[in-house]
Amino acid sequence: MWNLKMGFRSVLYRKKQYLSLFLVCVVGAGLSLFCVFLVQGMLNALNNKARIYYGGDLQFLVGQKKLQIHNSSEYLQQLQEIFPKDCIVSGRIDFDADESAFYFEGTSVRQRVIKGVDFKKEQSLFDNFNYAAGDALDIYGTNGVLLSQPIATQLNVQVGDAVTLMCDTYDDQKNTVELIVKGIFIDSSVFGMYTSYMDIEFLRQATNAGEDWCNRIGIFFPNTNLTEKKILTYQNKLEELYDMYPLSYDKNDYYSAMKSSKEKPLCALIPLDANLSELKIVIDAMSIISKLVIYILIIIVVAGIASTYRVLVMKRIDEIGIFKAVGMKRSRIFTLLLSETSVLVLFGCIFGFIFSLILCIITGTVDFSIIPAFDVFLNNGHIVPKYSFTGILSVCVPLFVTTMLAVMFAVVKAVKITPVEALAVTE
Repeated sequence: MWNLKMGFRSVLYRKKQYLSLFLVCVVGAGLSLFCVFLVQGMLNALNNKARIYYGGDLQFLVGQKKLQIHNSSEYLQQLQEIFPKDCIVSGRIDFDADESAFYFEGTSVRQRVIKGVDFKKEQSLFDNFNYAAGDALDIYGTNGVLLSQPIATQLNVQVGDAVTLMCDTYDDQKNTVELIVKGIFIDSSVFGMYTSYMDIEFLRQATNAGEDWCNRIGIFFPNTNLTEKKILTYQNKLEELYDMYPLSYDKNDYYSAMKSSKEKPLCALIPLDANLSELKIVIDAMSIISKLVIYILIIIVVAGIASTYRVLVMKRIDEIGIFKAVGMKRSRIFTLLLSETSVLVLFGCIFGFIFSLILCIITGTVDFSIIPAFDVFLNNGHIVPKYSFTGILSVCVPLFVTTMLAVMFAVVKAVKITPVEALAVTE
C-alpha cells in the first residue's frame, strides 16, 4: 500500500514527464475497449435476430419423414417443466411459402417462408425488431402480418393496408385469406427479405393445419448464458422422455436421420449455433479482426510506455543512487518504480474506459441503416455497443501485464547500479 501511495505521489510530481505516457495508455485502452464493445454489440444484435428468425436459443424438433408435432400443447407442458421457469417455450410454424404469394391491387410478391408465432409469449422479442413502420403489439389473435421492407415496397403497401395471401394448405388445397399489415421491418438481409411473421393460430387456420399442430418448438433463454455444458444437461433430461437424436451442431445430420425414421418420431435439440453455421465465417472474421486491432493497439501502448519509461528511469539514476546511499533496499526501490507504472496503467485504463464510453455514445447516434446488408448488426438502424466485465478484463489485464513486464527490464537494470556508479553517471 505504501508503495502504491508513493507511486501515485511520484506520478503526480512528475506529471509533465508522465503526461504523454498517460495519454498513450488512455487512447490505446479506450480504442481497444471501444472495439470490444462495438463488436460484442454487433454480434449480440446478430444473435438476437437469429433467435427470432430460427425460433430460440434452442429448437426442439420432432419428425418422422417430415417435421411435425400434432400434440404440441403436451410437448410444451413437458418442456416447460424441464427448462428454467424464466425460459420462453413457444410453438412455431415455419410454413414453406415457395408456392405462396401476397397480392395487393394487382401486384403479387412471392415469399420464401411464413413464420407462425405465438406473439403472446414472444412479444418481448419482437419489441426489439427494427421497424420502418408499425410494430407487433396487436398481432396476437388477429390476422395481422409483419412484412419486410423490400416486400412492402414491391407491393406498395403501408401499415394498415389489407393484403391477400394465396397459399397451398397442408391438405393440398388452395386458400386465400386477408391479412392486415401491422408492421414493416427493416431486417431484410440474411434473416428476412422473403420472410413474414403472423399469428400462429391464424396461420393454422389459413393452412388447414391441426388445432394443436406446429413443426418446431422454440426455447428462449432471456437472462441465462447458455453454455455447451448446460445444453448437454438438457439433452440428457430430454433423452429420459423422448427418443432423442444425439446432440449435434449440424442440423442436416438430424434431418437425414429423421427422414429415414420409420418406427417412431425422432426428436432433436438444435442449438442456435447449428443454424448459424453459414454465418460462422462472418462471425469468426469479425472476432479475428477485432482481436488483431486490439493486439496492435496494446503493442503500440506497451512499446511506447516501455521505451519512454526506460529514458525516464535513466534520468533518475541519481535519485536511485541516493535511495541506495541512505540504505533503501534494492527490492523496495524496484517495487517503488514498478508502482509508478502500475498507477499510470491503472488510471490509464480507467480513463480509457471513460473514453470508450464517449466513443460508443457518439457511434450510437449514427444511422448505419443506409449501408446495404448491414442491418443484421443493427438495432433500429444503430449499433448498440454491449458492455461486459469480461470484455474490460480482456483488454485491461493483458495491457497491464505486458506493460509491467516490458518496463521491468529497465527497472531491473536501474536498481542494480551502485551509488558510486550513479554519481559517476550524473557527473
